Amino acid sequence: MPHTFPSDFSPPVAKLIALGEKSTRGIDPWLDYQELGITSAHIPELIRIIQEIEQFWPIGDTESAEISAPIHAWRALGQLQSSQAIPELIELIVKNEELDSDWIMEEVPKVMGMIGPVCIPALRAYLLSPKKLIWASVTVGHCLAEVSKQNTESRSDCVAALKAGLESYAQNDKTINGFLITNLAELKATETAAFVERVYQADRVDLSIMGDFEEYEIAVGLLKERLTPPPRYGYFDDPQAQWEIDKKARQEEERRKRQQAQKEKKKRKQAKKTRRGKRGKRK
Repeated sequence: MPHTFPSDFSPPVAKLIALGEKSTRGIDPWLDYQELGITSAHIPELIRIIQEIEQFWPIGDTESAEISAPIHAWRALGQLQSSQAIPELIELIVKNEELDSDWIMEEVPKVMGMIGPVCIPALRAYLLSPKKLIWASVTVGHCLAEVSKQNTESRSDCVAALKAGLESYAQNDKTINGFLITNLAELKATETAAFVERVYQADRVDLSIMGDFEEYEIAVGLLKERLTPPPRYGYFDDPQAQWEIDKKARQEEERRKRQQAQKEKKKRKQAKKTRRGKRGKRK
């Protein structure tokens, strides 16, 4: 029996629902939904689409135009800078623990960034919740990083929120800590380096995410290159061996540069000697 999609929407929202998948993929920048007649008056309907996302994503249906409605809805909410949508977007992030959609993980942070700094308190509150979920927390961390990138004046507040979420590192899953540290690195948070080091020292970070503390120092600009071999992690990677290879490559490059510099110096000396010889003959 064919799935029946919700259909009791105003004409502009119904038009949005009918746009289909082609108007979501490879579109950068996103469609201007206000040109389609979407205004702040349609925010409740757009939020409803997100609330009823399971109705628009029926199992097994990959062809119907309606399945792209939630994507258009949250993009439109972002363009409208709808603070009203923040709780529903966070709830969507939590639902994604089960839905497991890359669309949600990749695009909702951009939408939060478009809505702006008004998102920060709710995002911070989720990271402070003892009931927070792993991948929902990861997405919330990405949201804070995106808010900062799109609204540079909010950087310090976003850094503070990320650090607040990391302060429960002893209780957090190591994956959460690893991604929150990555978000801080994205924001070049040198001011949190001492605290981040303590988290590493407590062995509460999944090293497969961004590496060890030296990698954090490099990412935020406190260190130019590694001072020690990277730690071993995973079953197939051998970062120490790779570090040795890279070290030899750096040494070889430095040797080549020294040789080139010596050749250039020798050429300059020879040219200088030749010029002197020519001046002597003219005399």
